[in-house]
Amino acid sequence: LQTDTDVVVLTTGVLVLITMLPMIPQSGKQYLHDFFGIFGRLSAWCLQNPGHVAEIYLVHLHASIYSLFHRLYGMYPCNFVSFLRSHYSMKENLETFEEVVKPMMEHVRIHPELVTGSKDHELDPRR
Repeated sequence: LQTDTDVVVLTTGVLVLITMLPMIPQSGKQYLHDFFGIFGRLSAWCLQNPGHVAEIYLVHLHASIYSLFHRLYGMYPCNFVSFLRSHYSMKENLETFEEVVKPMMEHVRIHPELVTGSKDHELDPRR
């Protein structure tokens, strides 16, 4: 997912990741920045379409990225919002934010953990 360019492999991989994350919340935390990086890469990739992929495949990829967004926001809201803030504050990522990520954010409510939790509390094994 970090380097592949085959849209079918990417879509399938994201769907597998989405399925596995709730099963490994503590084991997966060491890879959290990798998961966030995958989200950022695929969001940009979906917008730029470097491989000139057929529209139907892009629709499926976009749907899987949207599902990944929901999974990461639902499980790690403080860490994910921190990533979004730092990653999309860079000028080169602004278009991806405006076209891909911002519409996703407009369809979720504020997560209670953003008010009552913290990045460290989210990763606490007792949680």
